[in-house]
Amino acid sequence: MKAIFYAVIMALASVEAMAQSITGKVVDESNLPMEFVNVVLQKADSTYITGTVTDGTGTFLFGEEHVDAKSIRLSSVGYADQTIGIPATGNLGVITMKAKDVMLGEVVVKSKRPLTTVKGDALVTNVVGSQLEHAGTANDVLAQVPMVLGRDGNFEVFGKGSPAIYINGREVMDITQLSQLSSADIKNIEVITNPGARYGATVKSVIRIKTKRPQGDGFSGNIRAQGVVQKYFRTVDHANFKYRTGGLEVFGNFGYIGGKFEGGNKVDMLTQSSVLWNQVIAQEGSMRTNEFFGKAGFSYLFNENHSIGAYYSNGLMKQKAVNNGLSQMFADGVLYDNLTIVERTHTNSLPKHHANVYYNGEVGKLGVDFNVDYMWRKNNTDMWNDETSANHDNAVVCSSGSNRSRLFAERLVFSYPFWKGGIEIGEEYTSSRFSSDYITDSSIVGGSASRVDENNIAGFFEIGQSFGKINVSVGLRYEHVNFDYLENGRKKEDQSRSYNNLFPSLSLSAAIKDVQLSLSYTHKTQRPGYEDLDGTVDYINRFTLEGGNPFLKHEKIHSLELMGAWRQFFAQVAYTYKKDPIMYITRPYGDDGEVKLVTKDNLPEVQGLQAFVGGQFKAGIWQPRVNVGIMKQWLTIDYSDARKSMGKPVALVQLQNAIHLPYDIWMNVDMQWMSAGNDDNTYQEQSSYLNAKLYKAFFNNRFSLTLEANDIFNKSNRDVTMISKDVTIQRFSTISNRTFMLTLQYTFNATRDRYRGQGAGKNELNRF
Repeated sequence: MKAIFYAVIMALASVEAMAQSITGKVVDESNLPMEFVNVVLQKADSTYITGTVTDGTGTFLFGEEHVDAKSIRLSSVGYADQTIGIPATGNLGVITMKAKDVMLGEVVVKSKRPLTTVKGDALVTNVVGSQLEHAGTANDVLAQVPMVLGRDGNFEVFGKGSPAIYINGREVMDITQLSQLSSADIKNIEVITNPGARYGATVKSVIRIKTKRPQGDGFSGNIRAQGVVQKYFRTVDHANFKYRTGGLEVFGNFGYIGGKFEGGNKVDMLTQSSVLWNQVIAQEGSMRTNEFFGKAGFSYLFNENHSIGAYYSNGLMKQKAVNNGLSQMFADGVLYDNLTIVERTHTNSLPKHHANVYYNGEVGKLGVDFNVDYMWRKNNTDMWNDETSANHDNAVVCSSGSNRSRLFAERLVFSYPFWKGGIEIGEEYTSSRFSSDYITDSSIVGGSASRVDENNIAGFFEIGQSFGKINVSVGLRYEHVNFDYLENGRKKEDQSRSYNNLFPSLSLSAAIKDVQLSLSYTHKTQRPGYEDLDGTVDYINRFTLEGGNPFLKHEKIHSLELMGAWRQFFAQVAYTYKKDPIMYITRPYGDDGEVKLVTKDNLPEVQGLQAFVGGQFKAGIWQPRVNVGIMKQWLTIDYSDARKSMGKPVALVQLQNAIHLPYDIWMNVDMQWMSAGNDDNTYQEQSSYLNAKLYKAFFNNRFSLTLEANDIFNKSNRDVTMISKDVTIQRFSTISNRTFMLTLQYTFNATRDRYRGQGAGKNELNRF
């Protein structure tokens, strides 16, 4: 792999030596790269020769054939045009675009771009100059970004699941970083719903957050305290400090999450064997958690072209949960038993090591990005399940489980200007291990010890080219995965396997006056989580067990997507085909087949279609946003002795309102409704919420206060029914999601993190 990289570099260097190209980099007044700036080559008399646009790094490039070119002209909506002479070397260096102001007496009218636009394969939401600047933190901004659902770090992209999140090119390994980033420091947010070859084969959506330019040396920090009342009280506190002098930056982050959480649900479980068992369980309880985490590191910026850095983080978590339940069991409709259930769980996570080392720089025109990550974690869980029967034998089951996770990952990426755009070549290696030891006194289940070893070697390239107003990106990713499954120390040959896969991607985009369009295709995969592969069987009740499936295959996913934006409106349509999708199923367990095992397996296929449209408006102090989406799948499963369609569509409606009140107070009132429908082999009931928030900043944004009331009418619980051949499980949440929050935040000498490490192996971390 490295020999190929060296050969490519030498070839590119020899091409450059033969002729002189014309290149440069365009940035805004915050020194951030500007994408899709129009760049035109001109003769001495300003005659047009040819044109191009800047790429995602702000770079443009013209070939050596334009020997009669004397100047370039740059233009972009909202910025003043510039004409610059071409030096003898052909390298114009860094060019800064200035915002365009039109003076009318004492009035300044600034050109404004739409809040949401389409650029390449990304849906871009501009935060600077919008009401989103006053949202609070990155968490609060993401909750109002089109196509992003969820809050407080638990985000998903509509129809695409959990995204990989980046801040200034650095992948977010800890979701608490989102609460540490102030909305006033964010420039824009890009949502990529069909990411190409540069991202891992399991990454189906990406969120990229870009912040403003860092300022000044010295000591700076951010202290944030949040109190939450949701029946019980809990707190989320952060303290982040930096010291910067010259090119050196040293930082430390500390945090604590603690308090009590309400637990409660009602489960109606049908298990079909020779007898139709119906168990209705009503549980309520609570969980108390204490989690501490810390992170320390440094970065050193030699100059704008070279940066190194490293960090180390650790933490511990202790949780205690108690659940009390009442259960009625029926056999063919006749009362079989009444059970009183007491369940206690103790979970300890200690330690949670994670370290990163990186180099980021440019050697001539060659960009280099190198990251190494190491992670090691241990988790212990002890559980006591006491069932007291009114009519039959009592059952007391005690179990203890210990999980260990280990990850080593490295990633090396080269980028280089090429013809009318650029080329990116990279490799990634990940070595991971997940082991699980399980001990129980249950006569049905028994103990076990399993281990999964996996090595993933990947190489990719992506070429982006601009032909006038049309931009083309083509990528290809190769992954070799070697997977070994061991049980009680012995390798299981029939459950171990290796994969060799190619994942192509293609993206076309164009800007036609006020319309931006993007068409993309990707081939992805979804690998089962390590818990899904774990052969350990857990006790649910005396008739139903749950466990993993070491025989699971990887999903194969093909996606075709069209996005567009016009003025303040945008739209997206996507088609997805999944081969061997992973879903919950049930099968008989034991010789007589009376006990059923809930596990996962690969179904033949599932197809899906989704659409999403939105618009933003402004009427005085009121700035509303409206989003509407729909998802529809085509899936038929085995159910009892027949086949059942799981094709009911799911609709989404959002209305987000930002109101600028007197004294610079911002009020947000957000509403969402999601219809009932099918997702995989589940049926989900409708849900809705109404949230309200007041935000006020003081002392030039150094101190802020936020008051929030979320899910005011307590309608956001989404009751779910899991449907399979022999077991149907209906789960109804009985807890209140109505929360009230007070957040205080103080920032002094605000600066942006210079740390440029992008991290490696994030997809494996998610599987742990």
